[in-house]
Amino acid sequence: MKKYIMVIDEGTTGTRALIFNKNFEIVSQSYEEFTQYTPSEDKVEHDAMEIYDKTIAMCKNAMSQAGIAADEISGIGITNQRATTVIWDKETGLPLCKAIVWQDNRTADRCAELNASEWGEKCKKATGWTVAPVYSSLMIEWLMKNNEEVDRKLKDGTALFGTIDTWLVWKLTGGKKHAISYSNASVTGSLNLETCEWYEEFLDYLGIPVSIYPELTDDSGDYGETYPELFGSPIPITGCIADQHAALYAQGCREGGMAKLTNGTGSFLDVNIGEKCAVLDGGINTVIAWKIGEKLHYAMEGYAGVTGSAVQWLRDELKMIKSSAEIEEKARSVKDTNGVYFVPALAGLGAPYWDPFARGMLIGLTRGASDAHICRATLEAIAFSIRDITDSIAEDTGSEVKDIKIDGGASKNNLLAQMFADYLNCRIERPDSVEATSLGAAQMAGLYTGFWTEADFDNAVHYDAVFTSQMPEEEREKAYAIYKDAVKRCSGWMIGK
Repeated sequence: MKKYIMVIDEGTTGTRALIFNKNFEIVSQSYEEFTQYTPSEDKVEHDAMEIYDKTIAMCKNAMSQAGIAADEISGIGITNQRATTVIWDKETGLPLCKAIVWQDNRTADRCAELNASEWGEKCKKATGWTVAPVYSSLMIEWLMKNNEEVDRKLKDGTALFGTIDTWLVWKLTGGKKHAISYSNASVTGSLNLETCEWYEEFLDYLGIPVSIYPELTDDSGDYGETYPELFGSPIPITGCIADQHAALYAQGCREGGMAKLTNGTGSFLDVNIGEKCAVLDGGINTVIAWKIGEKLHYAMEGYAGVTGSAVQWLRDELKMIKSSAEIEEKARSVKDTNGVYFVPALAGLGAPYWDPFARGMLIGLTRGASDAHICRATLEAIAFSIRDITDSIAEDTGSEVKDIKIDGGASKNNLLAQMFADYLNCRIERPDSVEATSLGAAQMAGLYTGFWTEADFDNAVHYDAVFTSQMPEEEREKAYAIYKDAVKRCSGWMIGK
């Protein structure tokens, strides 16, 4: 009897395997971080083989902990960091180079060049995305120009491209399935949203053969099955969905106008806009939320690339805190930031600025500024970064975002959740489990196998806290105006340097 769904949750910093039962409860899970390679200030890379090896180890650990055999698992769902680019040899199954991570900025100059040409507007209208270093297509172009083996093998058809979900599916199926979900495809800068086909005109311009791209597959769909020797018997892979889209689905935002905010390495605000594609002129992107059967949903999205990782920076580099969880207590130890403002542009600025040349800045420092003030300023900066996005959505659509469901590890921080309510002036709901990304992947897999129906998901998430604004409007607007001034001062910092 099929009793479980297994999920592979592939984040930016680590690999998690979880097993859900019929009641959406996590019966076991296993997690391990993987190596972050930063060969230069503008480069972030991962070892795709390390990710795959740890994925298998975590899956086996989770199964062993709960005493679960492969034949008890109805299906596997995969959710993953988006846009990260993997190139591998079709015959050896080995990566040809390190994977280029979505946070990487090496193509910043190329993006500026494209945005200044006709391709800037054309790409935004076709892909829904402002041309930015997160484009997987530009990562591929960079590799083809800088790695002779990659260039040769991609052109002669002996190498393949994929995002992390594609890579894992290919490896798990023993090379039998080269596929990508619609949600992941829509974040590669390679998909035409109107036609739902690869944007061949742009790829031809970049010199990238479209033949290297994977097969587009429903987020809840057939991704083959694991090869028998892997887990003892084959397990169907029946769902792949990009991490932010998975959280949007799991949080119950399945109808137009509903919004969620996921706080992990970065913070991602997604608003379901229904079944009609709409590409905005401003700094907010349009993505495919998911495709299930004949139904395809779209979402508006804006993200700040460095939020949770800014807290990690305080922990690992500045040594101001010993653990990420410690920041809340330290930030609460002072009543305000004592005039300190932080712009977390450690890897440039995301939506709505799309400025890869910006750099992080602490401003307003005096002799009275302490590590506690800087910790509080960091949490405020995360809230201000999301305020940038909600204001842009309101400006472009004429409709304010007033209710947001939050998830992700940093959402456990009560002070940060209250700052979201205060500075965004909206209602914040937090579920009792912040593992919404994993749950969304489980639901995609379970839908396809018949383990669940969509009606089952109505009661899958329970909320443990609601936050509403406690801040006077004058105080909120004054603080945000100062933050906006700080953003202007750090914008474009690396141009010409």
